[in-house]
Amino acid sequence: MSGVKHGAMAADRPVTSGRTLVFRDLGEVLPEVRRLLSGHRVVRNWTLAQVCRHLADTIHASMDGFDLRRHRIKRWFFRRPLLAYTYRFGIPWGYTVDPRLTPPIAVDLETAVRDLEAAIARYQAHKGPLHAHPLFGRLSRKGWDRLHCFHCAHHLRFVVPAEP
Repeated sequence: MSGVKHGAMAADRPVTSGRTLVFRDLGEVLPEVRRLLSGHRVVRNWTLAQVCRHLADTIHASMDGFDLRRHRIKRWFFRRPLLAYTYRFGIPWGYTVDPRLTPPIAVDLETAVRDLEAAIARYQAHKGPLHAHPLFGRLSRKGWDRLHCFHCAHHLRFVVPAEP
């Protein structure tokens, strides 16, 4: 059984809220992206290509390092409550932990998907230490796995498959 959870949007939520999407493993992300390649619409500002670029860059950054100069006080005092809040309520719209992770407007879809594939493969094969998150600080491998799955689901929920 797939760990990807698809669900209809709640009737009282605006269309811009996206769909329900949950990944339990990073291996579930690319099949969903490939499904979207056959037809989709977006309900927020980023294209599928921009989402894939952002996710690839973030996954690479967990191995290569983030800019940790921002959010020092939040990271030091509030990292655990902020992480719990994020898992419970989601990532606030328009919030970024590192502006360098915001994708450019013009992103080639094929290239972005290939880059996401490469980032996930690299992450899955990576045996070394992982870097601190700019807001949540040091995470275990299991913590990073969960966060990457959550982050991918967060962004891909705003890309809705075309109706048959």
